[in-house]
Amino acid sequence: MASAISAEAATTGQSLDAAHRGLLADPSLQFHFAPPEALPPPPEWLQALGKFLSLFGPALNYIFWAGVAIIAALILYAIAREIIRRLPGTMGPTATPEAPAAAEFRPTQARARALLEEADRLAREGRYGEAARVLLHRSIDDIEETFPTLIAPSLTAREIGRLEQLSASGRAVFVKIARAVETSLFGGRPLDAPQFAECRRAYADFVFGAAGQ
Repeated sequence: MASAISAEAATTGQSLDAAHRGLLADPSLQFHFAPPEALPPPPEWLQALGKFLSLFGPALNYIFWAGVAIIAALILYAIAREIIRRLPGTMGPTATPEAPAAAEFRPTQARARALLEEADRLAREGRYGEAARVLLHRSIDDIEETFPTLIAPSLTAREIGRLEQLSASGRAVFVKIARAVETSLFGGRPLDAPQFAECRRAYADFVFGAAGQ
C-alpha cells in the first residue's frame, strides 16, 4: 500500500515538473521584466526651491498655528460683538434709524415773483377773485412739480394744505388762500381788494420773509 502511494506521488511530481517546464517554454507568456527606467533628476530651479523651503521648515509650523490663532480670535471677536449688540440699551447695526425729516416745499423766489406779478395784474383790473385763484392754483402746480406723486386728483385744496411737505407757515398760508377762493366761488361774495391784499401779503411773507416783496 505504501509503495503504491509513493509511486503515485512520484508520478504526480513528474507531471508537475513537466507542466512547469511547458509553461516556461510558452513564448506567449512573459516571466521576466526589465527594471524600470530611472526618473530624470528634477530641474535645477525645483531643486533650489526645495532647498529654500527646507530652510523654513521649522518656521512653517509656527506660521500655521499663528494663522489658526488669528482665525480663532476673529471668530471670538464676532461672537462678542454680536453679544454686545444684543444687550439692552445698545444700538446695533440692524437697529432702525430715525427716519429723515421730509423735505419741505417752498417755491423759488423767481417763480414767486412771476406769480405775484400775474396776480397783481388781475387785481389792478379789479379781478380779485381770479387773482387769488391764480395764487392758489399756481401754488398747487409748484407743489406737484416738486413732489410729482404727492398730489392725487381727488385731493381738495384743504387736504393739500395739510400735507407734511408743507411747513407750518406754508400750511397756514395755503389754507388762508384756499378759504378766500372758496368764499369767492361758493359763498356768493366776491373777493374784494383788502381780502386779496391779505392773501398776497401772506404768500409774499412765506416766500420772501416778513419783509415781503
